Amino acid sequence: MCGTTRAEDAACAVNLGIDALGFIFAEKSPRCVTPEQAAILIAALPPFVSRVGVFVNESLDTIESVAGTAGLTAIQLHGHESPEFCRELKKRQRALSVCKAFSIGKEHELPAIAGYTDTVDAVLLDTYAKGQGGGTGKTFDWGCIEELGIAVPLILAGGLNPENIEKAVRMVRPFAVDINSGVEDAPGIKNHRHLADLVGRVRQLETKTAK
Repeated sequence: MCGTTRAEDAACAVNLGIDALGFIFAEKSPRCVTPEQAAILIAALPPFVSRVGVFVNESLDTIESVAGTAGLTAIQLHGHESPEFCRELKKRQRALSVCKAFSIGKEHELPAIAGYTDTVDAVLLDTYAKGQGGGTGKTFDWGCIEELGIAVPLILAGGLNPENIEKAVRMVRPFAVDINSGVEDAPGIKNHRHLADLVGRVRQLETKTAK
């Protein structure tokens, strides 16, 4: 669950068994939190829940500083970060996993992901919208994913909600799904009923797949 801004939402997510919580540090996002605010929320989390920091075109020094202050365990890069940038971040922050996000859209060329294969731990695919780094509430054409040749774990994002999550998982079979606006009443305000519904649907799919 990304866009975590409130303790009650974090607690709900944890109680539902969500594996990771995302904290957005991009100032233009309506879900932005400060490193200090994130640190308070993160301090209340139990062990083994990943704490993911979302950054957009920040410097290495800034990412390192925020990660230390907030207590992050993973980094998600949503800007124009190069493979070299990702490689250096991994070198400097060996204890943190690094995920690079790419935007997909009708008027947006398919990203060149192959160059990142040896520099990140995972790739996230989100919906392209001009001027937005994510949280659009819209899906993209999942049928194009196969031609991208992704060789690292894939995280699917972009407009996922209780109504379409089953179709998305069946069609894409991602390593994980990243949910945000699809379970909100307003930016940063999660709807706990929608969240429970979505998680329940994903767990049912996991159970069916395991049989």
